[in-house]
Amino acid sequence: MSGLKVGDILDTFTIDRVLHGGAMASIYRARDLLTGQTVVLKVPLGDIFNHPVRFYHYQNEERIGRYLDHPGVVRFFYRRRSRPYIILEYLQGRELRALVGPGRQVATDRACRLIARIARILEYLHGRGICHLDLKPENIILGDRDYPRILDFGLASRRGMEDLLAEDFPVPHGTPYYIAPEQLQARCHLEVSDLYSLGVIFYEMLTGHLPFPRSRKVSVTRWRLKVDPVPPRYHVPDIPPQLQQIILTCLERDISRRYGSAADLLHDLEKYSALPVTEAGKRTRHPRQWLAFLLPAPPPPAITHGAADEGGRAYRVLATVVNDDTSDAVVEVARRKTLLHHGQATLLFVIEEQEDDTLLRYSREVEGERFRHRLERYIQLFRHYNLDPTIRLIRGDVVATILGIADRIDADLIVLGPPRSRGTLFSQSVIDGVSRGSRRPVLVADRSPLEEIWSLADTPPTELGGSQVLDLDLFLVDCWFDHVEWLADLALALVRQTGPVPDRDVTRCCLARWLEQLRARPAWQEVVTLLEPVHDELQAIARRMRAAGGDEERLRSLYLDRALPCACRFRRQLQRVSNLVRRLSGNRRLQQVPSLSALLCPVYSSAVPAGGPLLQLHTLREYMLDGRLPPPGSREETA
Repeated sequence: MSGLKVGDILDTFTIDRVLHGGAMASIYRARDLLTGQTVVLKVPLGDIFNHPVRFYHYQNEERIGRYLDHPGVVRFFYRRRSRPYIILEYLQGRELRALVGPGRQVATDRACRLIARIARILEYLHGRGICHLDLKPENIILGDRDYPRILDFGLASRRGMEDLLAEDFPVPHGTPYYIAPEQLQARCHLEVSDLYSLGVIFYEMLTGHLPFPRSRKVSVTRWRLKVDPVPPRYHVPDIPPQLQQIILTCLERDISRRYGSAADLLHDLEKYSALPVTEAGKRTRHPRQWLAFLLPAPPPPAITHGAADEGGRAYRVLATVVNDDTSDAVVEVARRKTLLHHGQATLLFVIEEQEDDTLLRYSREVEGERFRHRLERYIQLFRHYNLDPTIRLIRGDVVATILGIADRIDADLIVLGPPRSRGTLFSQSVIDGVSRGSRRPVLVADRSPLEEIWSLADTPPTELGGSQVLDLDLFLVDCWFDHVEWLADLALALVRQTGPVPDRDVTRCCLARWLEQLRARPAWQEVVTLLEPVHDELQAIARRMRAAGGDEERLRSLYLDRALPCACRFRRQLQRVSNLVRRLSGNRRLQQVPSLSALLCPVYSSAVPAGGPLLQLHTLREYMLDGRLPPPGSREETA
């Protein structure tokens, strides 16, 4: 698919330079029309059906970037998008690669200072449960006064998060020259793997060489599994033996003999001249690396990435999607079930095995580009509700793949689309095959479940069934997030004074329409009494905010002192309605929607929001408190 050109506009960004066209993504420099800020846009290549790993790299970096906030790491920004891409800080500086390479050496003091600074960044990442797993000079930018910044988290892993690259692509990932020996055998979540890569960089800085032959041949690359590296002092005898000891400790094949943490490495590096010289520091002879051909390969490491849930096991929904509108109902059901159980959702697309001719590959490329846009719409739908879905694209037999992934993630529910013609993904034979082979409930989504809400007013609360009560709960959740989004958009437009100010009338407000129905039903008057006053108050505050216009002081007072507290009262009233209907219906044992039942209103929560309208609210709150509006989606927005 053709890329963007200089002068093209993507959402609110104008492309002003094409920086790089790689195998995984195209990278552009752009100007943000809203803030005037220069940013970098990383747009994944659209051929995701022929090369699904490209989407995995994008998804991995986009998700992990939400947990990063450090001056030594590139900043990730977040904004509503019309297609998948990542918004990054534009870094001034040059790649470390400009200093490091064949025949180039960095002065010892400078090299030690740079390695210590990078080690401190790794200390931060590892403390956040994140391993970079692709550390190399190209992924380190040197800014003012030699301060390094780490970027490119496409191969990173985070403890507690599914490592899809490990599960769906069991092949080595990373740059052969720099990855640790264990990464050649299995994808591991090990902090010491990053320390190995840092040791290679340190070695190259001081010698202008690599510890093993610079080769992309798998047979040569795997030498490091069996033999020791060439000592740095073989190339440069003047290197202090203590620094060689530090480097060789980083490059130990046995992970138990490497530095256990970045802090341990820093401890030795900062006082290296006082370290006693060991046998490793004295080495200058070239080891017989050719013996690697004769030695047996060691077993793979026993420790691999674990994706245990943080805070206990979550309810898991597996929804199988296709590239047409029938998946909308599947995604809606998955969203509802995930919200009801405060769970996790996985959206699975099965790439069916077919002949791999040129015409078919081109057809899949075109279809993949369209599907990538559909996936972004689904992701944004979940993010609107502060949910973070996992996307999986797996090649194989449809039934076997669905059942296999359900077992792998220990799914509590499988959601399929409505029956279609024979030979398609949701054919009756596929539905029957999954239903027969699954040990888990299978739900076929044939229409949007929210259609039921408009008929609930015809039934008194005392006569509602359990599924109807849950429909109402989810409708109340929708009302909460819709109103929070409207409030955030209104305040943001008034603050930035860019574009039209969003308005809202009764015809566009789902809750106003529903209350209009309930007013004529005596059995629902208690619900009307609970919701109508606070809803009217929220509307009145919005009108006063619009009337304040450019009066920043008045707008700040209305937003902080009136709008946000009213948003929390609105949520409490929605929760009371949920409890009231539950009590009147007799369905007291039904699980209450966690999104509304949590005691702390997320408007004032100090936790980092996953996205959606809450992220907008937090942005404006921070601005109103200190009079400074951060760039959209920046670190300050998620504070």
